Amino acid sequence: MTDLPPRPVLLAPGVWRVTTPLPFRPRFVHAYLLRAGDGWLLVDGGANTDAAWTELDEAVRAAAGSWESVGAHLVTHMHLDHVGLVERVREASGARLLMGALDAERAAHARAHPEEEAAYRAALLRRGGALEALGAGVEQGRREADPLQAFVPVDAPLAGEGGELAEAPGWRWVWTPGHTAGHVSLFRPEDGVLVAGDAVLPRITPTLGVNRQRRDPVGDYLAALDRLDALGPRRALPGHGEPVDDPAARIAELRRAAEAETEAVAALVAEGPCTAWEAARRRHPHPEYPPSVLMHALRETLAHLDRLVLAGRVREDFRGDGAALFSAAPG
Repeated sequence: MTDLPPRPVLLAPGVWRVTTPLPFRPRFVHAYLLRAGDGWLLVDGGANTDAAWTELDEAVRAAAGSWESVGAHLVTHMHLDHVGLVERVREASGARLLMGALDAERAAHARAHPEEEAAYRAALLRRGGALEALGAGVEQGRREADPLQAFVPVDAPLAGEGGELAEAPGWRWVWTPGHTAGHVSLFRPEDGVLVAGDAVLPRITPTLGVNRQRRDPVGDYLAALDRLDALGPRRALPGHGEPVDDPAARIAELRRAAEAETEAVAALVAEGPCTAWEAARRRHPHPEYPPSVLMHALRETLAHLDRLVLAGRVREDFRGDGAALFSAAPG
């Protein structure tokens, strides 16, 4: 496995990057320490493994001096590679936890009602026409991933499209949904530094999967890119990969990629009526993909199909088994 980058790395005044290992691809994820007055704000963390905690613990002590200096912990979104260390961070620092309001709501619901969450996943697979193909594998994957996750009730849900961040003077938070419904990013107007989470990645596009909280995650993401572009960032620090030093160009690429994916899905439907699972397998035919990756492909395909239905370009009907059948809309 590729060695971890040096720890920690100063990428902008008062902004340190901390890289922790992941037990799956991508192999690494970044957290960030932001100088906040006399203390520090930690952004994200890593998966809940001893290896990740060792990296984060040593880096925080090197950059901030001690965990007692970390007054707040902001998680950009609820995926386990970003939120998995929240319990250990709370125990070490006592820091208040901040998260986008929709992700905070979803994380709390998943913690309190795991059976209902499983039922939602089954209903999603049924609608996609993939319950028989993926159901058992998806649930097995969830059980295996559970130890990598953690939960702490959010102290400060961030609601709205953005605002000042009292815990880190000089920084603003921005609602950047799409990858998750409540994804947030951080922006410092003084020098144009954007801590982007998974909203702006340098080499890959974030998964834009259907979710239970927002009707059009693809449209949400395009609107989020517009909000970020309007800020005029000069350097974007992503959750994975190296800094983006031309954010405007990358934001334009990500917008084109999302729109092109919608058109690719529309072209699959134009070939003939199909379920989301059939469309996803035509789009991603590799047989070696594990159930977790296929679930991501199905959720993203459904998100683009829902966008096409909302636009009146595709029609959705339901078969007797509960699967949705998508076909080109007349005219």
